[in-house]
Amino acid sequence: MVKREDIFVSTKIWPTLYENETAVDMTLKRLGLCYVDLLFIHQPAGNFTAGYKLIEKAYRDGKTRSLGISNMHDEKLEKLLAAAEIKPHVIQLETHPYCTEQEIMGRLAEYGTKLMGWYPLGHGDSGLIKEEVFSRLADKYHKSNAQIVLRWHTQMGFMTIPGSKNPDHIRDNINIFDFTLTDEEMAEIAKLDGTKKYYTADNAAEEKYAAMHLPFEA
Repeated sequence: MVKREDIFVSTKIWPTLYENETAVDMTLKRLGLCYVDLLFIHQPAGNFTAGYKLIEKAYRDGKTRSLGISNMHDEKLEKLLAAAEIKPHVIQLETHPYCTEQEIMGRLAEYGTKLMGWYPLGHGDSGLIKEEVFSRLADKYHKSNAQIVLRWHTQMGFMTIPGSKNPDHIRDNINIFDFTLTDEEMAEIAKLDGTKKYYTADNAAEEKYAAMHLPFEA
């Protein structure tokens, strides 16, 4: 049997539950846990400041060990930071060699907030994965291009969540700790930053999320 303390569990509160005082307890009940290690508010939609207050209370009550926010930028990020008594420990953003969100992370540096990246392989974009620099480094280190990109993430200090249902890909994704990219190689990859983003949030989408009730709410 695996010990609870050996597993890191992260989950999110959906926007339609931001003002529901039972939302955290409902989540824990579904998971069969008395606490989670990281609890996010899912989107900057609806009354997200109320949602953050909800997870702040969960933190004080020992129901989560850390707090996270997702996809927050500009005015909404500033609004949340102004309201937050406990600043977020983690922010989840689209992150890959084309986009490292340096401005946002510079803003959050004083709080020690860490970056958790989604789309770490550019949503599977072959244009990113097959960049010449990754192909060259893959040959040098006898790794795949994707493994080079994931190694870059770890050396950047990003928490990275590549998604796969393929057991071989999952094994490859973790097999990136037997080599280290040099400072010169990291600097070369840094030249790609600012090239592209794959997802752009918009008010219409966020309004949709704020009204989208999910089956588990019943």
